[in-house]
Amino acid sequence: MKALQVFEPDARTVYTIEMVARLAQVPRRLIVLYYKHGLVSPVRDPASSGWCFDEEAIRIVRRIEYLRSACNVNLAGIKLILGLTQEVERLRQELRFQQRR
Repeated sequence: MKALQVFEPDARTVYTIEMVARLAQVPRRLIVLYYKHGLVSPVRDPASSGWCFDEEAIRIVRRIEYLRSACNVNLAGIKLILGLTQEVERLRQELRFQQRR
């Protein structure tokens, strides 16, 4: 298993699916599979302007790959983990907001 390298992309940059595959060190077909399972979303409609992703999508793909390869979690489990992680972050933000009041 390869160690993931630190990746700090420019927040305004949009990446092609080929570039995402290279940066995340995964085959292009896996990114398409993750899209079909609702795990990652392109920033533009693939049907009209091709597959383009932002830096958050790259982080998500890398997180998916870690969960899949290092933790042996299937795609259904990954979807659950990502959803719960988003909910925890939303609740943290809400708590911070409430504490400021």
